Amino acid sequence: MSEQMMQSVGCRVSLSVFQFLGDRRQELVAFHRLATVYYSLHMYEMAEDCYLKTLSLCPPWLQSPKEALYYAKVYYRLGRLTFCQLKDAHDATEYFLLALAAAVLLGDDELQDTIRSRLDNICQSPLWHSSPSGCSSERARWLSGGGLAL
Repeated sequence: MSEQMMQSVGCRVSLSVFQFLGDRRQELVAFHRLATVYYSLHMYEMAEDCYLKTLSLCPPWLQSPKEALYYAKVYYRLGRLTFCQLKDAHDATEYFLLALAAAVLLGDDELQDTIRSRLDNICQSPLWHSSPSGCSSERARWLSGGGLAL
């Protein structure tokens, strides 16, 4: 068994323990680590689902610049993953817009410029005109609804 597969198993075990104990903070960390492992294993839909679950474990209102930065980074990563690996320009745009909103709250002009540049590139890409809108969102909802057990 590869080292990455072992990491995946370890993350899933940790996640089960933290869910059982009700430790939301550690559950968030475990989902984030699991998403990173899935990403490195090229299991992009599973990575997307785990990143979305990390965001669902965050408070609904941003309470600090640190949280805004986390949202910006995760939504940025989701945008890149959705555009580059899952080939869905429309859902990638939605993720990048959420990353941009967090970057605006942070007041980080450099991050805002980076995200705007990504958005411009997506809208000018052939994928923008050829990809159907909403595929990743539907897939993520299916996964989160138990379509595929972790």
